[in-house]
Amino acid sequence: MRIFEETMSIPLNSIPRGVTRETFTIEMSKVPWEIPEAEFNSKEGYLDLEIVRTEYEIIVKGFLEADFLVQCARCLAPVIVPVTADINRMYSWNPDMLSDPEVEPVSHNDGTVCILDPVREAIIFSLPVMPLCTEQCRGLCPSCGINRNIEECEHGFEA
Repeated sequence: MRIFEETMSIPLNSIPRGVTRETFTIEMSKVPWEIPEAEFNSKEGYLDLEIVRTEYEIIVKGFLEADFLVQCARCLAPVIVPVTADINRMYSWNPDMLSDPEVEPVSHNDGTVCILDPVREAIIFSLPVMPLCTEQCRGLCPSCGINRNIEECEHGFEA
């Protein structure tokens, strides 16, 4: 099995019938992640996939492990977040299944199955809603904007 990192696509002709399991080392800078308020921090990510191919379906399960960089919700400092994003998606070229919103159509136009969207969604759901640099982060002063983890100000607000 092969994967094109630039599009996170798997060529259909590289997926045999039955169950295939493979781990890929992904060069993170090659992938167009486009994740709001987060960027990759790892040079490489690890994509572990189990793919089941039947006559009409391809089921993709697995996970991506990588580090992402986000901002602390209180002080806006950069925070490295290790992510293990679980992936689970079904693709089909059976017209009877395509009315199911959980099933992605397989296009034979380019001969690939694109897994970028499910991987991207899994990463977004794996990122913390309120990332903090530390649990004790004091945040920014709402009056003067000073990072209260680094220096004190005269306003005395608490996070």
